[in-house]
Amino acid sequence: MSQTHSHPQAVSLEDLILSPLNVRKTPPSTAEQEELKASLLAHGLLENLVVRAADDGRFEVLAGGRRLAALQALAAEGRIPADYPVRCLIHNGDPGEVSLAENVVRLSMHALDQFEAFAALADQGLSPADIAHRFGHSEKLVRQRLRLGRVAPEIREAYRNEEISLDVLMAFAVTDDAAQQLAVWAEIGGGYIYANQVRRLLTEEKIAASSKYVRFVGQEAYEAAGGAVSRDLFSDDDDALWLEDRALVMRLVQEKLEAAADALKTAEGWKWVQTMVDLAYDAVSACQTVYPKSVDPTPDQEAAMDRLADRLQEIEREADADSWTQERLQAFEDAEAELATIEDALRAYAPDDLARAGCIVSVGHDGELAIKHGLVLPEDQVNDKGANASATAAGPFSAALKDDLGYDRLAVAQRYLADDFACAFDAMLFSMARSVLTLGYSDKPLDLTLSTTLPYNWAERSGGQVMEASKDFDLSWLDLPAEEGFRALSALPMEAKQRLFAHCAALSLKGHLGDGEADLFVMIGARLGVEMAAHWRPTAETFWKRVKKGYALEAAAEVLGEAWARVHKDDKKAVLAETLETVFSGQRTAGITAEQAATAARWLPDGMCFAVNEPGETASPTVSVKGKMSEEDDLPEAFRVPAAE
Repeated sequence: MSQTHSHPQAVSLEDLILSPLNVRKTPPSTAEQEELKASLLAHGLLENLVVRAADDGRFEVLAGGRRLAALQALAAEGRIPADYPVRCLIHNGDPGEVSLAENVVRLSMHALDQFEAFAALADQGLSPADIAHRFGHSEKLVRQRLRLGRVAPEIREAYRNEEISLDVLMAFAVTDDAAQQLAVWAEIGGGYIYANQVRRLLTEEKIAASSKYVRFVGQEAYEAAGGAVSRDLFSDDDDALWLEDRALVMRLVQEKLEAAADALKTAEGWKWVQTMVDLAYDAVSACQTVYPKSVDPTPDQEAAMDRLADRLQEIEREADADSWTQERLQAFEDAEAELATIEDALRAYAPDDLARAGCIVSVGHDGELAIKHGLVLPEDQVNDKGANASATAAGPFSAALKDDLGYDRLAVAQRYLADDFACAFDAMLFSMARSVLTLGYSDKPLDLTLSTTLPYNWAERSGGQVMEASKDFDLSWLDLPAEEGFRALSALPMEAKQRLFAHCAALSLKGHLGDGEADLFVMIGARLGVEMAAHWRPTAETFWKRVKKGYALEAAAEVLGEAWARVHKDDKKAVLAETLETVFSGQRTAGITAEQAATAARWLPDGMCFAVNEPGETASPTVSVKGKMSEEDDLPEAFRVPAAE
């Protein structure tokens, strides 16, 4: 080993030059130099330069050329004196070897050490702006590193030990809630973890600011209602901003829709106006549509239309003779808009159409209020002879109650279908064949776009009781790239794939409140043996308070007897509703026989029950309000329950 000698000395910055023997040839970036300059100003020179004496009395820098350039730049900017004393280690060894050794043996700190060090500085009271200034970073970068330095310790250690990638650590930092981070870590830890999987689990209760629902209600309204907002510091796209309380957003959406519906009904005089967060195709396709009719203009309107038509012709003549200036173009557009406003006012719905039609207000794809005008429900439609086209007329249920009962009926049927692979497979195959082997529209029991057919707030409305089975499945393959995901799905046991198939098919089942006609939904329910009364009972809030008192008393009279109905006919509606909830739950009360209680316990409103025939057994029909029993119609072969052997 060769012997070398070195000693420290302060050297004037003016007497330092870069040695041609310095081995670092690749220049640093401008950003890197700015960071170094900020650190030198804030902390001083923390590491000596290594130099050797030159022939002209100056000193050549063998190691520390980047620090020398930063000091010289600060002197040129007037931020330190030109003769600034620089601590140097004067070395008499081989210059090239000294420069190489100083650069090769240096070990950079682990990235996590920096993240945690920044967090420690913040804990001492330094703001992100202070830290950014002292280290020459952008404030955004400092905030990102602070967030990473505060991820739950167990997850940070996994990153330090190279058990997870930096992308996964950044995904955990989408929230600053350490408890939530650890809950997800406990759920998915132990195997290979994907950043998208982590981010999805941590944001499933949130909603992106770019969502149409957020644009509809406005972020300001959400925050005014007490909603919290967080930002994914590691994303620059539109989905980087998250609203923490999805339920609050959807409540504000519903409230805004209801206010718009009330205003529309008052202003335009429709028979009904219904709110629907997402417009369902079935809700519109079942309706006829009426359109506004032209009306004669008043003398003032006619004069205004003539004036505007003349003005448009005049502007066109001027432009043809000269040019289309911005002023002429604006004047033309203004006149066109004014004329269009008058013409729109000359189209109006007939009073008899307003008296039988309605509107659906929903959230459009652009986040704006969307309105479907002039919809005529089946019970309000008339045939070419002027008679009501519906055999049941308007019935005792409001449109909103019919929708809710239909969703209740659908949810129970979905639960049955999710447990019956054979029926789910037949229904899916039937739908696929009808789609690809027939021309034009064909009726199918499943929506092959495979979107969930229950409304967004179903879990909240039903207490999450019906379709929670997805939590029982291993769906981690959904977060993998397509090819890997397909391989992972293919490797699942057949029993797991069959359960998953039936569950997905069930979620896409289309259903509604029955109208007395046989359809594919009724047939599938019959094959599944859906017992609605075992899963749905009429309560005061969901049913009895929402129907007319006369209907409630009629139902009570048919099930409990005329005497019971007479005794309670003077009850307040709210009191009667609570009483009927108790009785129709199957509880025995004074004056009710065991037989009446049993009948009440399986009573369902019209349209709720399915015809149920078990193989080899006679159906145990459900009593309707009109006392009729549901009977199984002839089914297509694909949906027929096989006879008992």
